[in-house]
Order: sequence, then C-alpha cells, then structure tokens
Amino acid sequence: MSVNLENVNHFNYATKSGKVFCKRQNRVRKIAPEYKDCDKCPYLFGSLQGQGVECMWKDIKPDSPFGHYVYDPQEECLRVSELIDEGILKKG
Repeated sequence: MSVNLENVNHFNYATKSGKVFCKRQNRVRKIAPEYKDCDKCPYLFGSLQGQGVECMWKDIKPDSPFGHYVYDPQEECLRVSELIDEGILKKG
C-alpha cells in the first residue's frame, strides 16, 4: 500500500505533567521549559506559547488544513508506532 506523506505541523500540547510525544525519540517525554534537547532537533518548528511544542515532519495528511493537533501524547505514540510497524513512517 502506497501512502503519500507530506510535511505536517504537529501541535504537541503538553500534559499537566509537561509531557509530549517526541517523534525523534519515538516516546513520550517531559519537555524542559527552555525546550532543552529540542533546540537541536531537526523537527522543531516552534513553541505553543508555553503550552507545548510544534514539530514538523513527514506524516499522513491530517484532517485539519492547519496541521495535526496532539492533546494525548500516549495516543500519538501509539498512532505513530503503528504507522512505523506498517512501514508507512520511518522511526526517528
């Protein structure tokens, strides 16, 4: 099955404990207030005004024309892991 991928802005809203899904590390992790580690990430696209982080990477086309909104990092981790297992997305 061939799936067209495109650059998608992922709006990763942090949980109350400050965790988001990290595509590069393929896991849910806590983000530092200054986005330590994120500043060197090739996927970094911006901040969410202290509410999380924006990441741009190739993904399946989202329902929203603005990007993919992530409110549950565990759910996003599962979604991305399934796409990796299916060979649609690359890990990392």
